Amino acid sequence: MPGDIATSASARRANAARVLRELCERPAEDAEMSSNELMNATGMSRPTVLAAAEHLVHLGWAHESSDRLAGRPAGRGRPSRYFSFTAGAGHVLGIDIGAHSVRVHVCDLRGTLIGERQQHFGDPGIAAEQRLDQVRGLAVAAVTEAGLRPADVLAVCIGTSGTVDTQGVVRLRTGIPGFLDIDLRAALAPDFTTHVYVENDCNLALIAERWRGRATTAQDVACLLAGERLGVGLCTSGTLVRGHDNAARDLGFLSLMGGYTDADAIAARARDHGALLVAELAAHGTGPAAGAPGAQLYALAEGDPDRVSAAVVFEAARLGDPGVTAVLAQALEAAARAITTLSMLLAPELVVLTGAVAAAGDVLLPPLRRRLAELAPRTPRVEASPLGEHAVVTGAVRLALDAAHTHYLAPLRPSPTARRGATA
Repeated sequence: MPGDIATSASARRANAARVLRELCERPAEDAEMSSNELMNATGMSRPTVLAAAEHLVHLGWAHESSDRLAGRPAGRGRPSRYFSFTAGAGHVLGIDIGAHSVRVHVCDLRGTLIGERQQHFGDPGIAAEQRLDQVRGLAVAAVTEAGLRPADVLAVCIGTSGTVDTQGVVRLRTGIPGFLDIDLRAALAPDFTTHVYVENDCNLALIAERWRGRATTAQDVACLLAGERLGVGLCTSGTLVRGHDNAARDLGFLSLMGGYTDADAIAARARDHGALLVAELAAHGTGPAAGAPGAQLYALAEGDPDRVSAAVVFEAARLGDPGVTAVLAQALEAAARAITTLSMLLAPELVVLTGAVAAAGDVLLPPLRRRLAELAPRTPRVEASPLGEHAVVTGAVRLALDAAHTHYLAPLRPSPTARRGATA
């Protein structure tokens, strides 16, 4: 008898899981499925489908609508019943921590954004403890403003630069002051007593590109994050490449190529070399003549090297400033060498330029493609990400969604709303 009971319970869970999977995969714009549709999709009988769906409603993961509410005629025979996935039964949090800013996204279980906050650090060199205090405050504020409680968050994922070990500790090559050997998972534990994950920002950018970006159909991809530091996320045969100690994405080999390092990122070098050009022009005492090399950049920066940013350099390139051609060539060289080396080793079909610099793909991709063709006879397709500066936080949301499914939906634990109803 106990064996029969266990088998029956296991069968009910399996049936409910099959129905839930169908409901979850339904597009949000057409979320409802009739009992007949569920029968066809799962191959189960009507009583089994209804029992499974009712169990999901009880757990808080599904919602039932009447025919009238669904706007569909009942037809002949037994009235149809319609069910949909309750995406708002739980939520996830994606966090992108950088040297200059932090970005937080709050999403429901379909990945729909319901709240976000961003904050710039006044001093990029602030102590790690102060930075994390601000991150914690921003995360809690984003959740609260979305009308939620920390207990409603099923999973959190934090993205940061550097090699991150399995315990959520940054071990190598981080561009954030004081973050080496910091346990980021423990840092958020006081506010979110749920599943907290820490992942390298380049890996998250790649995850985002394969979810909602440029690489949704690609299996062999390199995703280059190239703002203040160069980093790469790699995917072969649809699998994220981690390597030993999660260090596969380390671009330290650039130091063997003419003294380049991972600090030779596109945005950083565009700013630095652009500022040098403006300083040289300013040293002559009078600004360059209209149409002269560097004239557009000089005008946009008002003759002040301190006003030169990567965005200013890219805008000067759009305006056709011939002096910016050399600036872009210098800014792109390390990235081109990294892409070429990785292409020779792994032969990706696609390289995605991601992060904030992706917004300048119109001026960066043509010279980058030309340089790649000069360095190697066979080059991958190179595209700019549509996600831009949201790539890392989008990947963090995706990883958090996967964790929420693993720990709550797959084992069919009650949703936060169901738990609150039980204790009310």
